[in-house]
Amino acid sequence: MIDADLAEGGTGTQSLERAVTLLREVASHGNRGARLTDLVADSGLSKATVRRLLAALIRESLLEQDESTRRYYLGADTFVLGTIAAARFGTHNLSANAVARLSALSHAKYVGDSIPLAALLCDRHKSSERGSAVALVYESAAGHTSRLTYTELSDHSRRFAAVLRGLGVRKGDAVATLLPKGPELLIAMLATWRLGAIHVPLFTAFGSPAISFRLTQSGSKVLITTRSLRSSALSDVVSGVRVVVVEGYGALPGHTKDVSFWSNLHMATALDSITNFRGEDPFILLYTLSVGGTPKGIPVPVNALAGIEEHMRLGLDLRDDDVYWNLGDPAWGGGLYYAIIGPFLLGRATVLCDGPFDAGQIYRVLVKHKVTNLAASPYWYHAMRNLKKLVPASGELHLRVASSVGELLPDELINWAAEGLGVRLHDHYGQAETGVFVSNHQAVTLQFRRPPGSIGHQVPGFKVVILDAAGRECPTGAEGEIAIDTEKSPLHWFERYYNETEGTIVRYRFGRRYYLTGDLGRMDAVGNVYFLGTKEDAISSSGYLVVPSQLEAALTSHPAVAEAAIVAKPDRLRGEVVKAFVVLKSRLSPSPAVAEGIAQHVREQLPPYSLPPEIEFVTKLPRTFGSKLRREAEPGVSERKKTRSKG
Repeated sequence: MIDADLAEGGTGTQSLERAVTLLREVASHGNRGARLTDLVADSGLSKATVRRLLAALIRESLLEQDESTRRYYLGADTFVLGTIAAARFGTHNLSANAVARLSALSHAKYVGDSIPLAALLCDRHKSSERGSAVALVYESAAGHTSRLTYTELSDHSRRFAAVLRGLGVRKGDAVATLLPKGPELLIAMLATWRLGAIHVPLFTAFGSPAISFRLTQSGSKVLITTRSLRSSALSDVVSGVRVVVVEGYGALPGHTKDVSFWSNLHMATALDSITNFRGEDPFILLYTLSVGGTPKGIPVPVNALAGIEEHMRLGLDLRDDDVYWNLGDPAWGGGLYYAIIGPFLLGRATVLCDGPFDAGQIYRVLVKHKVTNLAASPYWYHAMRNLKKLVPASGELHLRVASSVGELLPDELINWAAEGLGVRLHDHYGQAETGVFVSNHQAVTLQFRRPPGSIGHQVPGFKVVILDAAGRECPTGAEGEIAIDTEKSPLHWFERYYNETEGTIVRYRFGRRYYLTGDLGRMDAVGNVYFLGTKEDAISSSGYLVVPSQLEAALTSHPAVAEAAIVAKPDRLRGEVVKAFVVLKSRLSPSPAVAEGIAQHVREQLPPYSLPPEIEFVTKLPRTFGSKLRREAEPGVSERKKTRSKG
């Protein structure tokens, strides 16, 4: 190998460096394998040199090549060397580059044809040194605390799996849950996976049409719910769906054909067998929230667990001694992936709170359970900031880290958290189809100085790019659509929507090389990613593309503005013009002078075409179930007062 390379004018050291470079490039492609063209392009070496080095590495069993696909993979001796080195290193004491290479490799336990999912998520934790480990800390609406250990969760889910099997559930069938946050939800999920079936989570605030659509489209065989939700949200169940009802939630009369959850669970003989999954098999069918459109089903495969585990370890820095609380609802991606599945993967406890929820309850739970690791949406951090009278005294909070996902995190909220919570808020960005793939990591080795407005760096195992309207990668600093280069992203798993082709085509309209998020952004020279808004929210005015989030950030930077929303308003000459809805801070009254002052403030920060020609003061902004801002031409809020600023 060295002699051949020396003939090209290299040295022995250079040959070794080039060989190591190729090993790292092959590793970066993980279980997908690397093509020769990829290695030539990424290494910068000539094709002839790459071929010679690859052949030498294969002879030494450091690499191997698949005869059918011609792709290159790490070899057996690489595994042996890595196993020996593993005794000296852990994830948290590796360099950032080493973590990136490690993360590119999907964990072996999530790849293959025989994956005992229920054992990975639950059973292995009860038989380890954490045998008495707690899986769930449950806070009821009345403020009572109970705990569920992994040993109890294993036993209950084995028994309930027998109940589901008695109802005809088999491998590949869909089982839906319409349940509040609590132990029954966790038991039902694990029981479903013991049978090799697919979990379909449903949001408890949905009405009957939304629930019926998802039950029908998924082909769910069983629905697990409470008696009160059964009566209020779904009195008429889709034909062919068996219903299991959890006793104790309300005193409404039951339906004669319904199956009782706890009584049947306790009578059942625990199921000892586990039906295995393949790495590419879906174990969740998660539906998107669609405002004015048709919800899309996302089949989540088992190999998606590699990215979820990585975010728990590196993005959220979940440690053995943490008390972890993620406020996300398990019916949506953020809550499902990182409030339940992530802790299951690591054998940690998760905190779940039931009942009506507000900022006061957040503070109460933080203090009561001495929470050290908190994850929530910006909406809840805003609510906590605004509830000044209930902020715990210094020393009552035990937070070590706090994270945010869902919307762009304003710098003023970060500043408040540093003072009010004693921690720095970290942004994380992703979608239900991807999990988190841009992050301000909590893990110390991956932290960096976050510039204002940045949502973070690409997550190890993902390659993030910005694309122009023609699908070409944009130069540094240029604005375009945030996308994932799937060929260089071994942790990317989304393939298609369930029984729906049009939405899948939109995600991959430039071919399978790029997954398109539908969000606008840019990336600077050192890899900071900036979120600018969604394509569907972008406003075209007089030939210019106006991104609402940029205007909203400029508006909320004014000292009088608490919140702001930008919407499009039809205009005969310019197509659309922008209109600003503004919530003033407390004790401030709307007036033309205040409106003009805000407009002047924006005028000094943004180009003229971005200036909102009209400002309307409102008392609150409308939001969706997921606490995200809902943009409409007229956000129907009450007690509105309209004041125009001068053009």
